[in-house]
Amino acid sequence: MRLRLSFICAAALASLTLAGCSGSANLIPNTSSGNSSEKGGGQPIPSFTQFTDLPMPSNSSLDMDRSIIFGASDAWHGRLVLSAGGTPAQMYDFYEREMPNFGWSKVTVVRADVSVMVYDRENRVATIKLMGGSFAGSTVDVTVSPKG
Repeated sequence: MRLRLSFICAAALASLTLAGCSGSANLIPNTSSGNSSEKGGGQPIPSFTQFTDLPMPSNSSLDMDRSIIFGASDAWHGRLVLSAGGTPAQMYDFYEREMPNFGWSKVTVVRADVSVMVYDRENRVATIKLMGGSFAGSTVDVTVSPKG
């Protein structure tokens, strides 16, 4: 009986992993043509237009190996991991300023060496973890899940 339960759990985990891989295949950063998101040389920088319900720092890149998304549009849930050029303090200020502009309400925040910000919107919760990057900049870990 125990072996059968282990097999079922392993099969479920494999299914979730494969579903996450197929759902994240469309997460290639698009370029934005707006002036506010262009570098001084006129080259567009990546923006993540697939995520219209979250602010994305203009100086960030998506870590595809550590991100996993289920669903689409404003109904997705999962984890996004970004490498951002700004410091953790700058990223904290960015999300604190921008999340309400996307309809998110602050639930709680902890500002520290590793900052955690929690927001809710309709039937979803977003948790943002901000850490210093390994060389420079910061790592932004955004987890969005259904409420409840």
